[in-house]
This record gives sequence, C-alpha cells and structure tokens, in this order.
Amino acid sequence: MTRLETARTILRPFEESDAEAAFAWFSDAEVMRYIPNGADASSEDSRARIARYRAHEAKHGFSKWLILDKVTGRPIGDSGFYTLSGGELHGKPRPELGYRLTRQEWGRGLATEVATRWLEVAAPWYGFTKVFAFAHPEHHASLHVIQKLGFTYSHRETFYGMEAPLYVRDVDGMRGGVEFQTTNGHE
Repeated sequence: MTRLETARTILRPFEESDAEAAFAWFSDAEVMRYIPNGADASSEDSRARIARYRAHEAKHGFSKWLILDKVTGRPIGDSGFYTLSGGELHGKPRPELGYRLTRQEWGRGLATEVATRWLEVAAPWYGFTKVFAFAHPEHHASLHVIQKLGFTYSHRETFYGMEAPLYVRDVDGMRGGVEFQTTNGHE
C-alpha cells in the first residue's frame, strides 16, 4: 500500500472502512466551520465524502488521504491534493493542498508537518510544478500555515461558492531528500 510518513504521522489513501473514524472530524462543526459545505450530518455523508476522494484518486492519481498518529495508529485527520475548481494549469487540473485535523490535534504543528511532506512529493510523485492553496478569509490558523509553507498570495477567487484568497507555490525542484514507500507506480 502506498503511504507517506512524517515524524509523527502516517498518511495513506482512504479505505471505505475509514468512514466511521473520519466521521469524528467530518461531523465536528468547529473542525468544519470554514468548509463551504459544512459538517457531515451522518456517517453516510462521511462515507459519500470518502467515496468521492477514492473516485478522485482513481481519476486523477491523487486525492485527500487519511492521517494516522504514528504511535497510536489512531485516525486524526485528512490531507492531500484535490483538483481546484475554476481552471487549469497547462491543460491539467490545478492541484490544491488541503489539511484538516481533529480538534485534539490543533496547535501541535501537525498541519505544517503533514503539508510539508505533501509538498516534498508533489513534483516527484505527481509531476506538479505548482501547488495551490486557499482558506476561508477568517480561518487565520490555516492562512498562517499556508504562508509558513512558502505560498504567496495570487488573487481572490470563488471556490465552492465562497470567495477566498488563492495562494500558489512552486514545487518543481523539491526532489532532494524525499524518502517514501510505495507500491502503486509512484517513483
């Protein structure tokens, strides 16, 4: 199975059986406060969300993955790349980097740790030259992470019915020192 590791986490593609665990944060109104469609109302909503992630992975070769605590193996969030609506980059969908953690994990630097790992594999795994990120204009913690990761402001755009600042970062050339395990054809 394909997976990534950070110092404190393991990242892997979602499986159908992850829906119950993921419902813990997908249903949390505070975690989902700045997400355009809000919190999931039922575990079936979370199951459908995961099915969309899995279909996206099958179609595009990338998607949001499950974040597991490396010590306990407990699911603590999701992160990864998803296609950004509203345009393309060189004839391909624009990859958006996203991350979401359970409230218990907030303030520990995990969003930055996980997002940094995704940026490291963006070019060698997926051939991305640029990665995009956006956050609700009032989601100061997420905007802080985006800027800390070296993204720069591009412009304002509407995503999922929400106007938000769009940030971009070059990732081509970030190939050095990347170590990962894979079995699905990624280098």
